Amino acid sequence: MYSMLHFIYYKPGRANALLYRYQAMQETVIDYVYYGGIRRRKGRLNQGSASTPAQTIPYLPLNYNYSNFDVCPEKFPEMKGQIYVNMTEIPLSEVNTNFSHIIQHGGSWEPHDCIAAWNVAFLIPFRNRFEHLPILFRHLLPMLIKQRIKFSIFVINQEGDDLFNRALLLNIGFVEAMKIDHSFDCFIFHDVDHIPENDRNYYGCTGMPRLFAEQLDIHGYRLEYEDFFGGVNGVTTQQFKNVNGFSNQFWGWGGEDDDFYTRIRHYGYNVSRPPNNYGKYQSIVNHHTQERQYLGRFSRLKHSVERNFIDGLNSLHYKKPTIRHYPLFTNISLKLRPDG
Repeated sequence: MYSMLHFIYYKPGRANALLYRYQAMQETVIDYVYYGGIRRRKGRLNQGSASTPAQTIPYLPLNYNYSNFDVCPEKFPEMKGQIYVNMTEIPLSEVNTNFSHIIQHGGSWEPHDCIAAWNVAFLIPFRNRFEHLPILFRHLLPMLIKQRIKFSIFVINQEGDDLFNRALLLNIGFVEAMKIDHSFDCFIFHDVDHIPENDRNYYGCTGMPRLFAEQLDIHGYRLEYEDFFGGVNGVTTQQFKNVNGFSNQFWGWGGEDDDFYTRIRHYGYNVSRPPNNYGKYQSIVNHHTQERQYLGRFSRLKHSVERNFIDGLNSLHYKKPTIRHYPLFTNISLKLRPDG
């Protein structure tokens, strides 16, 4: 029993993945026993596969004409759909070589053949995942360029060995990114170990708030639960201000995304998801150093609405971070401690 509790506390993500595999196996057995091979999905009976593959036909015809003065459409012919995901480790220097002549130093890019519809900031909460970052960039950068999105990438790095606080990092990243460029239309919060599988999963600001990572491979490509809003999600700049950002009180793994979802729903926003199973992601499992679980998250989640007005962007206190510009991203680093 002690070994099991120790495993759940120190490796909650791995424990969750095993739990979902077990649940998926149970449902498969029940489906075949009681429904003769007809699978259930979200209260309906669906014959055959539980997911429908994305269409592979081009969004726009290959001869579609647009000018430098037109706003970029959201569906380019280059967006073919399924992406080949390559989890082979690669040095960041090699990714820099492949993209530094395209991406502006510091991690910004915008199209030159049309006017970008959106200016998007990507915030990546980070600690000791150096093997993951180049794998993410290898897949994400070509996808964003195909989609003609004006973007800037910020890696928000927590230094030291104190408990990890993902939400606090994202609040700080929001504030510091807005100091660099106050014209961002929306922010996408992107875990470094989530690799997109479909380039039609549009990373613009349409349909915000939006859950991009709807189906993760380690969860059997199923929505983790109906109110899930983690992994990769986004909000407009004004929405983030309106809900007072994330809570700053979730030290350790888990709970901050559920609290954020409660804030969003409390303000009357409806969360959208990618259509046609475009929101599929693979999780990097190698070198996956798991943060310790936050055991107090359930008691905090009971009072999410009450804390909303006093815990977030308006209660943010932190020491001046170190900001460095690298070929493919801007790094914002600082130490965080629960006692301030």
